[in-house]
This record gives sequence, structure tokens and C-alpha cells, in this order.
Amino acid sequence: MMAGSILSRVLGVIYLIPWLMMMGSAAQQNAAQAIFNSAYNFYALFLSLGVAGFPTVIARQVAAYNGENKFNNSKRVFKVALFCMLCTGIGCAVLLYVLAPVIAERSAVVSTSVATKAIRVMCPTLVILPPMSLTRGFFQGNTDMKPYGISQLWEQLIRILFILGATFYVMKVIHGSYITAVNYSTFATFLGAVASLIYLVWYYWKKRSEYQELAAQSLPADNNDLKQIFIGILKEAIPFIYVGSAVTIVQFIDQMTFKDIVVKLTGVSPFHAQDLYTYFSANPNKITTVVVALTIAVAASSLPLLAEQSRTGNREGVSKLIVQNIELMVVTLLPVAFLLSVLAWEVNGVFYPFSRLGADLMSVALIGSIALGVFTDFFSIAQSLGNHRLAVRTLTLGLILKLALQIPLTYIWGAFGTVWATTITFAAIAAVVFGYVYSHYLEPGQLEGALQLIFINIVLGAVAWLTHWGLDQVYIPQGKLAAFFYAAVFGGFFMVVYALILNRFGFLKRIFGFRLPGIRSEQSNPTEQRSPRGRHF
Repeated sequence: MMAGSILSRVLGVIYLIPWLMMMGSAAQQNAAQAIFNSAYNFYALFLSLGVAGFPTVIARQVAAYNGENKFNNSKRVFKVALFCMLCTGIGCAVLLYVLAPVIAERSAVVSTSVATKAIRVMCPTLVILPPMSLTRGFFQGNTDMKPYGISQLWEQLIRILFILGATFYVMKVIHGSYITAVNYSTFATFLGAVASLIYLVWYYWKKRSEYQELAAQSLPADNNDLKQIFIGILKEAIPFIYVGSAVTIVQFIDQMTFKDIVVKLTGVSPFHAQDLYTYFSANPNKITTVVVALTIAVAASSLPLLAEQSRTGNREGVSKLIVQNIELMVVTLLPVAFLLSVLAWEVNGVFYPFSRLGADLMSVALIGSIALGVFTDFFSIAQSLGNHRLAVRTLTLGLILKLALQIPLTYIWGAFGTVWATTITFAAIAAVVFGYVYSHYLEPGQLEGALQLIFINIVLGAVAWLTHWGLDQVYIPQGKLAAFFYAAVFGGFFMVVYALILNRFGFLKRIFGFRLPGIRSEQSNPTEQRSPRGRHF
């Protein structure tokens, strides 16, 4: 699952290089990104709804029934849920089709008609998305993670191949409009979802003999009221859906408010507003999504154990797992976000047209991704511990804070203010949830290792920034290939240094269970469980 999640997101970034190059001039590339993002954000919202909520709940329901030898109950619930999700998808598709002109009008796109068409092209995808996501949850509930990860890869691979093929045909063969190419690119989400669903159906057919055997050995299906079952599923799913969609909801707020604020209050032209939206939202979101996904894929490894320890009432086990989770998050999130932020000029240039403003906004957005990663992890911890009400209440207050900060910060600092409004929002609500977790489950001194990791990353980030600034006085890469190699060498060097520092102070052994061979560590004794002390510095 982790590999599928990360690889699918990496593919979703890499394809942008050839896609944008085929779009033509820098102005057309920025416009294409803005149009695509205006449609994709709404799709991403429904994707979050489908991935974050119902699959998780159905997986837990199926696992619970299987544990009681009631596989026939699992099949019954799954089939009825599948029909309900198909009806939900049809309803959402119709709703999006009707609301498309309203969404397009308020999006940071110059042409409302163009954005409307791009959004409506997404509608068929919404029909397939809910049942597809639910099917993934069924396999997950049967402790079969393979189809979940591989179906994500099939979905992304087919989508990307169609995007690149259709764009090449439109732009290079028939010399058509980039707007037509964008519409084909948005339609590719439908083909990707179909490919994923076909794989899942094939996999179910392949496993049918095993399921028939489980059904034969299962107790008879209970005559439970399905209405009550699904009311319970909905109650359990809503907190996961709401929290899991938080980042996408905030991005949607930006999409619906940014143009009005900068055009009506600051006098910026609609064309410049479209470029700014591309620079602070459409472009960085592809990178920050990978950063957050990488972090959560690593840190989330302890969340199922955390939920298990919480149910058994093992307070000591819970506190140890929380500390481990936080250290995993810090040790992966901070260096990646800091280094990519320092290398914003190069990273932006590799994927998009070179732009100083675009690079500066990407740098700020990447720093903001730290808040997104911390929010996602802390709220996952809270929900694993069963604190759904805390997560829902805090997130609601956070969205209110975002709306309150949006106008004044955007008016004062433009696109930078919009990014800071998001960063402040997620940092604030993450701090509230952390305060609750710390006061109820942790003891003073338990996070000493995490604090030392933060200190190491701040120092290393500052050194990286000074080094990059010094190199800028001599050489600034201007081509995509030069920027790629510059970023790879610079980032690779500092990641090696980071690994050596972690090994020197015993963090590799403490967190990941290994140390670099042939290099002495301060914590060379594998049985030693004490946390690193300040004397190591």
C-alpha cells in the first residue's frame, strides 16, 4: 500500500515535465495548469471523500465480520454498499455538472466557459470513483493489501499515458489548441478509474474460489437491519471523510476566493491572477502532495498498532508508539521539506517554466507543507485513539480561521498571504491536537529525541540555505537538465550528511533499527533503549 501510494504520486508529478513542454509558451503552460487545477481540485475533493472514509470503514466492518467467521455478512454488506456508492457517484456527477458554471466563474481562470467544460469532463469519473474505492476497502478488510496498491498504480499509469498521448496528438500532430489538450487530460481521470476498476474486478474473479471457500465455511448471514448497519457505517465514516478531506477543502477555498480578492480588492488583472493561482496552488500542490504522502506513508506504519494498544488500554504502549510515530514523522518530513524549499528555483524549473516569483511561492508552499504533514499525522493519531469529536471540532474551527485570515493576508501579501493563511491554519489546529495528545498520553521528557531531531534539521536547513545562497553568487542553472543535476547533487549531498549525523547520534538505530556499517555511533549498543542526551551535541 505504501509503495503504491508513493509511486502513484511520484508518477503524478513526473508526467508534468513532458506534458507542459508540449503545451507551448510559458503563458500557455501557466494557463493550462490553472484550467486543469480548477477541474482537478473538485475531483480531488471527491477522491479524498472516497479514499479517506468509506473504504476504511468497510475494511474495518469486513475485518470484524471475518474475525467472527461471518464472511457471508461481509459479502452482504459489501454488495449493498457497492450499490449505494454507485448511486452516490451518479448523484455527485449530476451535481458537479449543474454546479460547474458557478465553480468556474469563481475559479482563478480567465475564461469561465473553458473552465466549465474542463470541470464537466470530470463528471463521468465521479460515477466510478465511489464503488472503486469501496472495492479497495473490501480487499483491505480481507487483509489483502496488494490490490489496493496495484490498482492505484494502474489508475495513475493509464491516466498519464492517455494524457501524454492525447496531448501529443492534439498539440504536435493536428496542431490544435492547448485548451483541447487540457480537456483530454481531465478526461483521462475517467480512463484511469476504469482501468483501476477493471483490475479490481479481475482480481476479485481470480480470488473467487477462496471467497467461495470462506463463504462455505462461514456462519449463515445474520438477518440484521441493513438500514441500521449503514447508519452506523455513516456515523463512523463521516469523521474520517471530513478530516481526510481537510487539505483539499482548503485548496478549494483558495480556488473559490483568490480571484475575487486579488482582482476586486487589489486591482490585479484576471490574467495575472490566473498566473498567481498557478504559482501558489496548481504548481506547488503536485510537489507538496508527494512530500506529505511520503511522510505519512512512513509515520502511519505505527497507527494500526496504536489503535490496537488504545483498545486494550495499554497506556505505556500507546505513549511509546506516539513517540515513535512523531520521531518517524520529524525525521522524514523536515529534511525533505527544507531541502526542496532551498532548491525551489531548481525544482520549479525542472517541472515548470523558470520563474523567480513561481520559485519563491513554491519555496513558501514547501515550508507550509510541514504544517500539512504535522496536521495529517497528529489528526491520524487522535483518530487512532478514538478522539473523533476532538478532530472534527478542531478542524471546523481551523476552517473558520482559514476563512478569517484569507482576505486580510491575501490583501496585504497577495499570493504569499494566501499560502501563509493555510500554513497558520494547519499549524494552529495541529498544535491544539498535539496539546491534547501530550497532556493525556505523554510524560515530560519523552519527546527529547524529537526535539533534538528538530534542532538538527533546523541547523542543517540553515547550512543548506547559506550554501545555496553562496553558490547562487557563482552559478544559477537556467535549463531543465542543468537544474535537475544541480538539485540531485546538492540534495543528495545534504541527505548523505543528514544520514551520517543521524547515525552519529544514534537516531538511525533508535528509529529505524539499523546503523551504517563501519561508522561508529554514539549508541552502538543495540540493547540500549535510552534516548539521546544533550551531551551528544
